[in-house]
Amino acid sequence: MMKNQWEFYRKRLLDLRRELLDEFKRENLQAADLKDEGVPDVEDLSQADRVGEYLHLLGDRARQELVLIDEALDCLGSGSFGLCQQCGKEIDAERLAIRPHARFCVACKERVEQEEQLKSGEEKGKL
Repeated sequence: MMKNQWEFYRKRLLDLRRELLDEFKRENLQAADLKDEGVPDVEDLSQADRVGEYLHLLGDRARQELVLIDEALDCLGSGSFGLCQQCGKEIDAERLAIRPHARFCVACKERVEQEEQLKSGEEKGKL
């Protein structure tokens, strides 16, 4: 990978990381504001519940995505960035431009998703 490509992906990953953290901070501030408004009415409680659920989902998603971003930054440092973690082939540049923390090429990602779908299907847990 050329130096200018390396810098492009590094900047993109750091920007994504910062955006996720900023989004999480904004939502936490919004939730804190709802709680600080004094005696809540039913509508405020409902909105606070929705924000709490959103923060929980955002937290899980953000944590997972932050881990992937940090792993991709580590791969940049080790020289393995852009290689599929399943088959070892290069991940398409268009895919990396959209999702620079992609771990798999398209073919391997499809296989991983099919395996996950099978594991979570009707037969899950049956012997």
